[in-house]
Amino acid sequence: MRHRSRVGLAVTAIALPALLLTACTPPADGGGDAGGDAATGGTLKLAGNSDVLYLDPAASYSAPDYQIHRALTRTLFAQIPGQGDSDATEIVPDLALEIPTRENGGISEDGTVYTVELQEGVEFDAPDGAREIVADDVVLAAKRICNPVAPSNALSYFTDTIVGLADYCTGFSTVEPTVEAIRAYVEGNDIAGVQAIDERTVQFTITQPAADFIDIMALGVFLAPQPVEYLDYLPDSPELRQNIISSGPYRITSYTPDQSYSLERNPVWKADLDPVREANVDAIEIAMGQDAAAVQQQLEAGTVDMQWADTVTPTASVPALLASNDERLVIGGDGAIRPYVVINTLSPNADGAFGNTEVRQALNFAVDRSAVQQILGGPGLAAVATQILPPEVLGDPQANVLDVPEGGDPEVAKQMLADAGYPDGVPVRLLYRETEPYASIAAAMQQDLQAAGFQVEMKVTTQNAFYSEFLLNQDITEAGEWDIAIAAWSADYFGGRPYLVPMLDGRGYAAGSPNFGGWNNDEFNSLVDQALAAETPEEANDFWIAADAVATEDAAWIPITFARTPVFHSSRVGGFEYLAWTKNGDVTNVWITG
Repeated sequence: MRHRSRVGLAVTAIALPALLLTACTPPADGGGDAGGDAATGGTLKLAGNSDVLYLDPAASYSAPDYQIHRALTRTLFAQIPGQGDSDATEIVPDLALEIPTRENGGISEDGTVYTVELQEGVEFDAPDGAREIVADDVVLAAKRICNPVAPSNALSYFTDTIVGLADYCTGFSTVEPTVEAIRAYVEGNDIAGVQAIDERTVQFTITQPAADFIDIMALGVFLAPQPVEYLDYLPDSPELRQNIISSGPYRITSYTPDQSYSLERNPVWKADLDPVREANVDAIEIAMGQDAAAVQQQLEAGTVDMQWADTVTPTASVPALLASNDERLVIGGDGAIRPYVVINTLSPNADGAFGNTEVRQALNFAVDRSAVQQILGGPGLAAVATQILPPEVLGDPQANVLDVPEGGDPEVAKQMLADAGYPDGVPVRLLYRETEPYASIAAAMQQDLQAAGFQVEMKVTTQNAFYSEFLLNQDITEAGEWDIAIAAWSADYFGGRPYLVPMLDGRGYAAGSPNFGGWNNDEFNSLVDQALAAETPEEANDFWIAADAVATEDAAWIPITFARTPVFHSSRVGGFEYLAWTKNGDVTNVWITG
């Protein structure tokens, strides 16, 4: 990921090439008017299906959460579309005056202390009148991140790096979930690694150098300054949701849960102090409770302008839009591995066959990845994956250390099984969700696996039970209730840590671990440790590449495709650029043309 200071100096850079497409993908700007003069005024209308996951910035952790907070909340650092690449993302200063570096004194020589200077004059639209944002508001954000009611789902990024936060959070987890008890704990306890040095300066101290700590600070809105008034409510309670305090260019004027939001301009926002948001439109209206097909019809008719971030263009609509080169369609990447096949290395089935590297490699050769690609809509919407990490992360073309053909090779798979001591094949329990596209993918894989010598038992479950009752359930996993499962993963930022650490570091396997199959490899773990301790992104990336190669060669699981996201906007919208952070355009930088 690229980091830029306020004056545009690139202090770290990793190339993030777009996935190669064989279909014609429209430009990321989404139309000829995107490069013209921005219009101001009007109401931007969005439509989609579901409400935010969390509106409280301490817990906000989904694309809709991020989309609305782009309009409501100033952050220390912000993600913006990368230059010349619809899949790239850059981190730039938002409330911070600049990105900390060793050169500007923002990072200590030993790489463990980050000093962030805040702008003057940025204010909260507080109930008792405008109030300037200060360093203590950032400290409060860090203190609320692990509250016992609605803690951040990304908590481990922060507890693994910030000095004293893990201990603070351990104590917080035992606090009574009441307003009074939470306020008392927050006000009575400090985090050693997050300190307000003065009104404009926040200092973060981390346990060891981390090349991706800027990415962690820029993740979501977890460290966005939070007003002290939030301590008057239970975290993310209905009462807090009705009393969100804005620091961004818009504020909520009405909110009906699961139905609608209305946003208007924030009167205390100052355009000259916001380097990220143009805030071209006067108001934003969000309607929920609609499926993707209905939203698509309204977008094409021009009665709705953009998709709410939980909704994408229906796959069935994409081929015709591509064929007509419709510039309103934009297909962007977000680093998603969707799908991949988890292999349960802890399963006792077939005498523990799935703990055998050769059996796992045979699974890799058995699957026809190109068939899955077609189920997902073709090369324009999914690229065949031959490595663990997406190209957006590695910054290099894909590797293929196993030399697996895109269409698979059942004969090679059969020979691998024979060499591993299974000349008569291996029984395998394939777990999948009843929803599409997973049901169709499972049916295709059943044929592939049987052709390669596996005897397939199909095991179908609901969307919710897939993870909660099976993949995250250690007892079920170790009992062999499933051997392979069709999963998906979208990481929190384009870096090695949010993929390889939770998904494959076997030292962390336990109930609830996203290393669903319990794979563990000492060589891989050592490379992860070296990557996490690296002082520069370039050094870390070399270790992540090596770790990826080890995991791929040892067949930790089966990478299938790297998915892309099709989004659509009406012809009224100008300035549309795909932003991987929200999986859509930036509502604060588009404009209405008519």
